[in-house]
Amino acid sequence: MVFLGLMGFVLDRAFQRSAEQAIEEKLLIQIYGLLAVSDESNGEIYLPDQLQEPQFNNLGSGLFGLVVGAQGQDLWQSPSALDLQIKHVDMASLHRDLEAGVQKFGRVQGNGEDWLFFLSYKILWQGVGEQTTPYVFIVLENMQSFDKEIAGFRNSLWGWLLVVVVVLVLVQAAIMSWGLKPLNNLAEDLTAIEDGKEEYLQGEYPAEIDGVTRNLNLLLSSERQQREKYRTTLADLAHSLKTPLAILQGAPAENLRETLDEQIPRMNEIVSYQLQRAVTKSASLIRKSIEVKPVVDKLVAAISRVYEDKSVEIESTIMECNFFGDERDLMELLGNVLDNACKYGNGRVKLAVGTQTGTAADLHIIVEDDGGGIAMGDRNTALLRGERLDTKTAGQGIGLAVVSEIVDRYGGEIEVDDSILGGARVTIKLT
Repeated sequence: MVFLGLMGFVLDRAFQRSAEQAIEEKLLIQIYGLLAVSDESNGEIYLPDQLQEPQFNNLGSGLFGLVVGAQGQDLWQSPSALDLQIKHVDMASLHRDLEAGVQKFGRVQGNGEDWLFFLSYKILWQGVGEQTTPYVFIVLENMQSFDKEIAGFRNSLWGWLLVVVVVLVLVQAAIMSWGLKPLNNLAEDLTAIEDGKEEYLQGEYPAEIDGVTRNLNLLLSSERQQREKYRTTLADLAHSLKTPLAILQGAPAENLRETLDEQIPRMNEIVSYQLQRAVTKSASLIRKSIEVKPVVDKLVAAISRVYEDKSVEIESTIMECNFFGDERDLMELLGNVLDNACKYGNGRVKLAVGTQTGTAADLHIIVEDDGGGIAMGDRNTALLRGERLDTKTAGQGIGLAVVSEIVDRYGGEIEVDDSILGGARVTIKLT
């Protein structure tokens, strides 16, 4: 808009200057016309009573002709100039210091508040012999028509510029609306995410903000994964603490102190272990060799105490073998499988741990129970987090999912099938 204002000002000044030049040229032509009909006799200049230009002959026409001498004395004036009144000082300025053959153009105040354009032109009239007489021909024109022309041009100019401004504002508003539409869509999509209606930015966005939306989706995905990771860690922690808490709950009063001394360190280990799992995705590259039998004996004793009211009998067959990894992973793995077998079995559980190839790195774990088993179509579902096939028994559907995650971290396999005891058999292969 500032540019349009400056452009309007420049155009206005240019038009005004052009109009003034046109007036100057017009007045010069009128002077040439007066010179053409002028004559001198006996040192006096004469012009016809009726001039060819009608405006010189009519009062109030706004066009005036004058001829003055070298001393400023009035020698002739057109009939239209009979009522022309110009201050003496201003009149003198029309011809003062004017060289012969040079024209002077300007403005002078006339009758009242009216302003006139004037053009003065000095000549040297050569009479009889070598005598020359200086004369100044002056033509004046009222500025009313000029002012009207300028006013009309300005009204037209600023009117059209106003139209251009309005059009530009509308076009700019349309462009801004169109250009900001993707941002409005982005804001709506973000609102939908805040309201829980969407999980990610689903819309199609222009290339200018595609990188932003892609990074936002990555941020949302990372935040969601982090939140899910925290939820999983808390669920695993709560699930892992169930066994020691159950042992503490079922401990007789006379053995409570001994049980506390035994289970509180175990609970501290569980908390430390779950926190470590929260920040690591894979098993450590540096693996320790853990003797399996002491770990199994400890777990069997603990779980037997938890399910003492069910009179669970755990038959364990443990070969001389080692587990290469984190002892806490082994305890978590075996603890969850045994806990499920005792929980869903009818009192009989078999545990076998050994190697089939004879190598220390080849560890097989088989846990069987005499419960209702797991149907063929539900065996993959049983390994998913939060999926419970038996809603009558207390639980969160986490145990086998945790086992599956640990087995995956160690590059092993887990299978669920039928047991000869009548229930389910879980086979874990760690290679």
